[in-house]
Amino acid sequence: MKMLPILLALGIATASVQALDRTHPPAAGPLPAVTFPAPVTETLPNGLTVFVLPIHKAPMVTYRLLVKSGDFYDGSKPGLAALTAALLNKGTAELTASEFAKETDFLGISVEAGSGDDALTVTASGLSCYSNEILGFLRDAALRPAFRPEEVAKEKVRMVSDLAQKKMDPEDLSMRLRDKLLYGQHPYGAYATPESVQSITREDLVKFRNAQFVSNNATLVVVGDVQPATVIAQVKEVFGDWKSRLLKDEPEAMPENSIHGITVAVVDRPGSVQSSILVAGRGVAKNNPDAPQLSAVNSVLGGGMSGRLAENLREKHGFTYGSTSGFSAKKLGGTFSAGAEVRNAVTGAAVQEIHNELKRISSEPIPESELALQRSLLVGNFLLSVENEKRMGERLQEIDLYGLPKDFYKTYAAKVAGLKPEKAAELAKQYIDPNNLIIIAVGEAREIVPQLEKFGKVTVYDTDLKEKK
Repeated sequence: MKMLPILLALGIATASVQALDRTHPPAAGPLPAVTFPAPVTETLPNGLTVFVLPIHKAPMVTYRLLVKSGDFYDGSKPGLAALTAALLNKGTAELTASEFAKETDFLGISVEAGSGDDALTVTASGLSCYSNEILGFLRDAALRPAFRPEEVAKEKVRMVSDLAQKKMDPEDLSMRLRDKLLYGQHPYGAYATPESVQSITREDLVKFRNAQFVSNNATLVVVGDVQPATVIAQVKEVFGDWKSRLLKDEPEAMPENSIHGITVAVVDRPGSVQSSILVAGRGVAKNNPDAPQLSAVNSVLGGGMSGRLAENLREKHGFTYGSTSGFSAKKLGGTFSAGAEVRNAVTGAAVQEIHNELKRISSEPIPESELALQRSLLVGNFLLSVENEKRMGERLQEIDLYGLPKDFYKTYAAKVAGLKPEKAAELAKQYIDPNNLIIIAVGEAREIVPQLEKFGKVTVYDTDLKEKK
């Protein structure tokens, strides 16, 4: 008799399982609340804005200084900002490069720097008990670099060597040519060459650092096991005497889009057995209000293995292992690109299929079922990224750098989740233009040029991105 309730319960459970409709995925639950952390924020009298995110999971702290002047300000010597960044941890007024490395290593402190189109960053991290020491090394690296001639010479050799390696990278070649064709003489179209790097002098480095590294042109984010009041007091003591200066407006506005119709370019790499193809056009600036929802539209098109490009080029035609697309946003503008790596023999056919998908998404409604999948993937990935404290700190600086709404990341998931098919179709039509594009293929020119001539006149470049006669 005691078994009867158990059997009844099992029968009810079995009946419930059998009643499930497994032909359709279950409906998504309500969107979880996004808890974007509220930092302690203070702007020092000299204009330096400080964000503090206290996270007490581990006895570590990271300081990230962002200067709002990156490669955009290279001027006539592309590579200047990158070379400056590379030398910031290579010796200070008091310490040689070797001494700086030994002292930071002894305390387990990491000091690194890098540059991008719109900003240059210097990051210092280590155990929070060495907070004062970390700040001191950060200050010396950013404000008191020595730029010793022997270190400058070594870094220039390294950069030139890296550029030689990049000439062997089809993807890098295609992206540099893309920017050159899209932006022309604008700073976004410039790229470092061995000649431009070799032309940089120590005086150029000092001038760049002195001109761009001013307190009211920077933000500092602190993430880790710290007390906000204590760390802000430390920052005031260390950076309080950093000088500010009246800042000039952006030196150059974005040029008009010079791409009218289809422009076809090939970078000749004799001996290549496959080609790297890129179909590109102008994109959107980082602060464009459509950017969050546009990311979902792009995800439908080229969102990894679940996007249309992968379905078409990989699954349907077997042209490639994968094909993706994306919008790359900058302060003043951006790019849209779709591409793949394919065999030489199918280069033209693959470009045609990419172009077909661009025409399809910009002219046909996107089914709700397809859009729902990409919305869910994007929102899920974003919610996972919120768990990364350092990434949250970087986003605080992005809000300031790009002039984003203060609640940009708080509302990001809701905006993506709320995208409807009608709005998606409107955005695709507005921002994906299949009639005005650049088609770039990097590979064996004699094999791939004949395949691309149906799209338009083909201009052939060498790996220095100079036109071949």
